[in-house]
Amino acid sequence: MSSKPSIDYETAKTVAARGDVAARVELANSPHTRPELLYYLADDDDERVRGAVVTNAMTPVRAFGRLARDPSDRVRTLLAEKLTRLLPDLSRPEVGAMRDVAFAALELLAADQVIRVRSALSSALADVECAPPKLAVTLARDVARDVAGPVLRWCMALSDEELLEILSRRPEPWVVEAVAGRRTVSRPVGDAVVAVGDHESWATLAGNPGADLSPKARRLLAEKGHMPIGGLPPEEVPDSNAPGPAAPPAGPTAVSQRLASAVEDAIRDGLAGQGLDRAGVEAVVTAAARRLDWAAGYGSGEGATEKAARLAAAGGLNEEVVCDALSWGDRGFAQAALALLARVPADAVRRILATQSPKAVTALAWRAGFSMRGARALQARGAGIAPRKLLNARLGTDYPMTEVEMHWHLELFDIPPK
Repeated sequence: MSSKPSIDYETAKTVAARGDVAARVELANSPHTRPELLYYLADDDDERVRGAVVTNAMTPVRAFGRLARDPSDRVRTLLAEKLTRLLPDLSRPEVGAMRDVAFAALELLAADQVIRVRSALSSALADVECAPPKLAVTLARDVARDVAGPVLRWCMALSDEELLEILSRRPEPWVVEAVAGRRTVSRPVGDAVVAVGDHESWATLAGNPGADLSPKARRLLAEKGHMPIGGLPPEEVPDSNAPGPAAPPAGPTAVSQRLASAVEDAIRDGLAGQGLDRAGVEAVVTAAARRLDWAAGYGSGEGATEKAARLAAAGGLNEEVVCDALSWGDRGFAQAALALLARVPADAVRRILATQSPKAVTALAWRAGFSMRGARALQARGAGIAPRKLLNARLGTDYPMTEVEMHWHLELFDIPPK
């Protein structure tokens, strides 16, 4: 806001109509400018003037519809952020007409063709308890993850009926995982997450203290290795002679030695002439064979936590093992292993991965003793971070943060230095 004294009305009208850009921006920023002049400036030719009109607290609500159609992405984004901040005030009964105009503008912004505008609206709306349900549903059904994700995870205006409808459409895995991580998850929604989810959403649901899980959901999560058997009621504990946890969808339940040899031969043949030296070829073959051996263990019935503890006791728990598990989508084991390697509570591991924060996940990998290559794999496969957001190595192999920075990111999750 301008600190200069207000100018008289006639002079202000002249500035609005014929003043230079700097003078019009100053007028649009001033808290002393009359609402009708701000409405006039909402049609100004310069984007900077219109942006100042959006942020001015004195701008009349009737200008919002015009600004929601503004040709500038920046102006529409500013309006989206402003309108969501105003929502608590708009819930008062005495502002009914004002609320109708504001909601109409919000609906225009929710249908905006530019993802950045919808994303700004979504991220701001996620923190507002009094969000209009119709608007929340529109954004929750958006195809863009940056738009729908924050609303699905944080916006409490979404009803169970809407969440169940979204889940019934067999959505993308990130949609299910976002719902699984909501502050509160009812039993019907939890059952739906278990029915349509994958290892990532199951792990998020199992580690969510706000999830009211049905006995059926608890039993299924335990069978999948995402919930300790000891946490189940006695009548829900699986028979010790029953088959063990199901393998991740992509993983075979048994691999014979003959098949493993055939795969090794096929890999060698496929890499022939690809420019790799003998050591490079053998490194690829060894990794593939190791991962086939890892997949063979899925038929043993051993739970993820027990398997991690057994390997740790035998000195066989390391970065390679975790990456092998992640290659098969076995996030339950990876989380249990990380908790042991980093010497942190399993719940802290789940919470860090659920944030999808590249820096926090990288700090966790560092604490677990991983190379930066392993840290990148953990970001992508353990936390589901999009490729364009991954934190990469410095100078090819080094961690891109200092130890002080990594300790700081871990302390946000109540993890003290070793």
